[in-house]
Amino acid sequence: MSENRQIVENPLLLTDLFPKGIYYFGEGTDVDGLNAQLSVNEIEKEKLTGDVPIDEVPKNTENTHEPVENKLQNSDENAENMIALTIINLYFDHSDADWDETTRVSYEKLMGAVKVNQDAVIPEDIETLLLTGEDEYNPASLGDRLAPVIFVWSDRSVSNIPDMFKARPTEKGIVIRFPSFATMCGNVEMKKQVWQTMKQVLKF
Repeated sequence: MSENRQIVENPLLLTDLFPKGIYYFGEGTDVDGLNAQLSVNEIEKEKLTGDVPIDEVPKNTENTHEPVENKLQNSDENAENMIALTIINLYFDHSDADWDETTRVSYEKLMGAVKVNQDAVIPEDIETLLLTGEDEYNPASLGDRLAPVIFVWSDRSVSNIPDMFKARPTEKGIVIRFPSFATMCGNVEMKKQVWQTMKQVLKF
């Protein structure tokens, strides 16, 4: 072959001659290690293109009939169906089932002053749930509501919640435990402690 035939204007025309690529091994290169890596890469490539016999492909115990795209789409649809809030207040005590006007005003002032991620929270992003008489906190009780901050208000012993004035992380955010709202409103020291706990945990 003459030297002139090796000179082409478009080098891409030579790709058919080297379908597996061109590799350069410099001095001091671990050729055995590279060959092993190339073999692994070839196997992975063949798996992706479907050139490997079925019995050589590792068995996967998961259900592979449903494409990943469908799984992601389903999870996105579930998230879209949820009501996105910023704060959910859970009240477990009978004393919080029916407030007088003074307690209601205190609630509005407190919720109007709370900040999440350094931002004030609008009333539309705050929801109240009465779980009067319940002895256990269950995330399923939130229904289709989703919020990064959950305030639990109760004087009673309720399972699956943090200790008084303590916080616990959840998958989506944080749960903070306080006394019942009515009890807090009647105690100046508790008001201060609730406010300080909110500021420390939510960092505002």
